[in-house]
Amino acid sequence: MRNFKLTETDRDSGCREIQVAGELDLAVADQLQACIDRIDSERSAILINLEKCEFIDSTGIALIVAAHKQRAERGQRLVVCAPSDQVLRILSITGLMDNGLVFQDAEKAMSELRTV
Repeated sequence: MRNFKLTETDRDSGCREIQVAGELDLAVADQLQACIDRIDSERSAILINLEKCEFIDSTGIALIVAAHKQRAERGQRLVVCAPSDQVLRILSITGLMDNGLVFQDAEKAMSELRTV
């Protein structure tokens, strides 16, 4: 049995946080996609917290990047915060750390979301 869990929480400013725990890969990426799709379209932002994510593969990265772009096209935001050391390394290698998608912690991400 895989160790994977999604937890949703309402944050301030109309933001919904999705906490990812375990391994985000091809086998479970559809669960995160369904979670993102389920979130009310009127919410201005989605915060994906990767603090408890132990691993992310190219499927998980592609899903997050595509959701980020789709929401941006609608004037909405999706950002990632608090990647674990392993996930941070992968995101750094893929060049996603410097484009306003990934933030060091939830507070910095929320601060950014409030300014937009």
